[in-house]
Amino acid sequence: MNRIAALFTVSFGQALPRRRSIMLALLELAPALIYVFATNSRTSEAAFQGVIEIGTSTFLALVLPVVAIVVSAGALGNERRDMTLSFIALRPLPRSVIATTKIAAAISAAFALNSIGALALGLTHLVRFGGVSVVLGMLCAALIATVAYAAVFVPLGFLTDRAVIIGMAYLLVFENGVIFALSGLALVSPWRLGASVLAGMVDGASIYLVDAVGTTTLARALATAVVYFILGVLLSTWLLRRRDLA
Repeated sequence: MNRIAALFTVSFGQALPRRRSIMLALLELAPALIYVFATNSRTSEAAFQGVIEIGTSTFLALVLPVVAIVVSAGALGNERRDMTLSFIALRPLPRSVIATTKIAAAISAAFALNSIGALALGLTHLVRFGGVSVVLGMLCAALIATVAYAAVFVPLGFLTDRAVIIGMAYLLVFENGVIFALSGLALVSPWRLGASVLAGMVDGASIYLVDAVGTTTLARALATAVVYFILGVLLSTWLLRRRDLA
């Protein structure tokens, strides 16, 4: 257990270097600032619509994926490029435990940053107009979306040095392009899983999120995130067993 805790702690710290963390944390504040300017002098009803729409289109669909992809892609990828992964593999830990711990650390590090954005946006709305459910909904939505992104990009970062570039292309072309045209694919979009959680937890939010979430419900979003995590662990475990670690 101490070995697992040590691996998690080191991995968490490696995922959040100071300079990059500061830059990403500042990026996380952008949706809250946009919300303040966009809803200035508006009614509470219009402000509620604004926090849901900005929370979805700017935070969940743009800021959160960028942060999650950048953090997750390096969880195994940086270890392999720095030629330290082979030393981790020499520890008396099963490959499945290493994979699970690495993904868990990536999720924790990415969520630590994404919670800044969720809290900044939710608390700004709370202070101005009230509504604790928005804060909780944003946090839970951020967690679910972060889990799904990390499960995909931790193993992808191990496979290729261009995982971040691929992730940005995937985000812009597929998630914010193809799926908008084919709403039936909403269930495979990580940020839309988060939007489904937001719609399910915040009363009145669903009417503004119909186009984003399609028929995806809160329960289906949670189940899909679990499937993403399991598949991410399985793929990462297989890669650690089958591919060259140096």
